[in-house]
Amino acid sequence: MAIVFILASLIILVLLVNLTIKFTRILSRTKSLNLPPGSYGWPILGETLEFLRAGLDGTPEKFVKERSDKYKSQVFKTLLMGENMAVFCGSSGNKFLFSNENKLVTVWWPSSVRQLLGPCLATSGGDEGKQMRKMVSYFLGPDAFTRLYIKTMDLVSQQHIKNHWQGKEEVKVFPTSKSYTFELACRLFMSLEDPKQISELAALFNIFLKGIISIPVNFIGTRFYNAKKATFAIKNQLREIVRQRRAALECKRAAPWQDLLSHLLATPDENGKFMSESVIVNNIIMLLFAGHDTSSVAITMMMKNLAEIPEVYEKVLKEQMEIASSKGGEYLEWEDIQKMRYTWNVVSETMRVMPPIMGAFREALTDIRYQGYHIPKGWK
Repeated sequence: MAIVFILASLIILVLLVNLTIKFTRILSRTKSLNLPPGSYGWPILGETLEFLRAGLDGTPEKFVKERSDKYKSQVFKTLLMGENMAVFCGSSGNKFLFSNENKLVTVWWPSSVRQLLGPCLATSGGDEGKQMRKMVSYFLGPDAFTRLYIKTMDLVSQQHIKNHWQGKEEVKVFPTSKSYTFELACRLFMSLEDPKQISELAALFNIFLKGIISIPVNFIGTRFYNAKKATFAIKNQLREIVRQRRAALECKRAAPWQDLLSHLLATPDENGKFMSESVIVNNIIMLLFAGHDTSSVAITMMMKNLAEIPEVYEKVLKEQMEIASSKGGEYLEWEDIQKMRYTWNVVSETMRVMPPIMGAFREALTDIRYQGYHIPKGWK
């Protein structure tokens, strides 16, 4: 037993020494460059723990603001999850990155995200990513919204308000909104209606979300370990749903245009190749993640603003009641959505002032000059 302990200790020591040497070499190479101000934090870990702690405390913006104020710069360097990073702040930083997409920068995700999601639209680049984007975008564009989604969204919304809001003395908006947006995503993407199955998937997704941005250490008890177990269970359930739908399509009991799942199963790419079962499952997980988590945050922030600014609430209510009174119990249509101009302005302002996400990850495709600083190729 003692020998095993000594050997394990030696292996860990050698690993730490090698990583420290690598870290020191990186520092020496970058000293000659005019890098943004900032700190790499601890060797290997960098400032990862501070970054994750801010997220767990519900104040992810605190990590960015503290450093932006400290260095008096709209761009600063750090080391997160083993990667050298330059953090761009403010609207000018966003504009620079988005306007140079696939020219100077490309989409990048931390290792934890890539391991949990697997090959999908969010994690794939090149020709493979383009093919996925074409297939998925058909069901995520404005045409699909007007043809397929509005009636279902109206129906689910009415049922949700009746079951979770009406007659309640108190409603916890954020968890209730998460439940609503997850159910809506399941209905829109997979036509999944079983409340028990949706509830089981939602519980697993909550575990998955807690580990999606984390240190990818697969030890019992870590957030990543729990998220990996939850992802495995989610994929098993989704595979069964995919197989049942494939059988229904073969027997003509489901239509190819019914929802995103049917479309991905029934539609080949331009080379006549169909998407594999595992990639379909990965993309559905990615869309469930993207489609409900940020939406629930935006809904919660809007509800907060309406509660705190009564005059805005009254104007939104007036606009909605005018549209509702003209429907006579019918479901909403695209023309009704277009009439919600003031409401949409409130939603847009809410997302501007209180963004649902703190930011997005990108990777430098080439050396970049920004505000007089050098961002090396390969930096995140």
